[in-house]
Amino acid sequence: MIREIFLLQNPWRAQADFTFNLRNRNIFPLLTQALSSPKKILGLIGSRQVGKSSLIFLLIQHLLEHGTESRNIFYFNLDDLKLHELFDNMPDFIDFTGAKNEKIFIFIDEVQRLENPGLFLKALYDLGLNIKIIYSGSSQLEIKSKLREHLVGRARQFEIQRLSFEEYINFNQPITRQEALEEIMLYGSYPGVALEKEKLEKKLSIKDIYQSYIEKDLVDFLQVTNISSFNTLLGLLANQIGNLLNIENLSKTARIPRKETERFITILESTFIIKRLNPFHRNYKKEITKTPKIFFLDLGLRNYAINNFNPLPLRNDQGELFENFFFLELLHKDYRGLNKLNYWRTTNQTEIDFILSNENGTEAMEVKWQKETPPKSFKTLKKYYPEIRTTLITQKTITDPK
Repeated sequence: MIREIFLLQNPWRAQADFTFNLRNRNIFPLLTQALSSPKKILGLIGSRQVGKSSLIFLLIQHLLEHGTESRNIFYFNLDDLKLHELFDNMPDFIDFTGAKNEKIFIFIDEVQRLENPGLFLKALYDLGLNIKIIYSGSSQLEIKSKLREHLVGRARQFEIQRLSFEEYINFNQPITRQEALEEIMLYGSYPGVALEKEKLEKKLSIKDIYQSYIEKDLVDFLQVTNISSFNTLLGLLANQIGNLLNIENLSKTARIPRKETERFITILESTFIIKRLNPFHRNYKKEITKTPKIFFLDLGLRNYAINNFNPLPLRNDQGELFENFFFLELLHKDYRGLNKLNYWRTTNQTEIDFILSNENGTEAMEVKWQKETPPKSFKTLKKYYPEIRTTLITQKTITDPK
């Protein structure tokens, strides 16, 4: 039974002319570099349906095209629980893969499904065999609790995002940049949603993704039982994108104990639904130093949470959507995790949307959907941080780049 399941999951073994029919992603060159690095374990983490499996298949296609024999490539999707039996006994697993002489590549999809994935990967790594291990995972909470302490110094991990703006355009050609921007602001940028042409199908795909998230991540893995309260909190957060996160107010409005509210927010962030953005501060006594802002990692899920897919001209949240969109673009540009991203705000509510710091210096960016004149907050910032560059981001920045 296990071998039958394995062969169904590895069709390239039986079909010499097997074609993957996959679209490339901007992060792929970094992954191919990591595939050949001395570290034997490569991890891909991110939301369900974000494209982790497709990237794994792209890596398998890359290996086949560059001379690796199909018999030396092993792919296991652990959403099929029957395969777990193979991972319960290391000698049986080694016999199954034949990991002795030739170099082999072992791909493990949704590794958090195993009861002790960290121990398994560490034990396999420590055998010193000629193996390259690649895993994917959908929940940071489980990855942290089950993997991280075992893989220190043994693995390199990449967080996989939804499609960037440029990737979305490539997935949907022919499409104008304005059309792509408006579609992402309404329906988000999950690859599967992006490929749907009809608006109704996009909405149904988003619904399916969220239902799968509820069933597999929340109920099955994290054992969240109060789904109604969870959905209530998600709707409240969705109406506050780009705003300061006030847990006390959220708790009172949702009628959820503060500890439960904090737990739900941690779950949402650890399962790649939302992300907190912390404030930038150095030495100005009126700067906010602790309270984060909240953003969604997919605007389609955000709009689903508030049940609003109205066209942009009929909405009063275009500015918030555009700010959240640009936040996601900044995340996309940091595959190596070398940038530090914050916002800046004073106690008298002078604010700048994003402060980006890296080896090239620090840049302040204000995002405006309609206005095209520099904000007064730039002058205030310059009084205290004259070295920081300032940039105004508008629709034209995105749709008509120079």
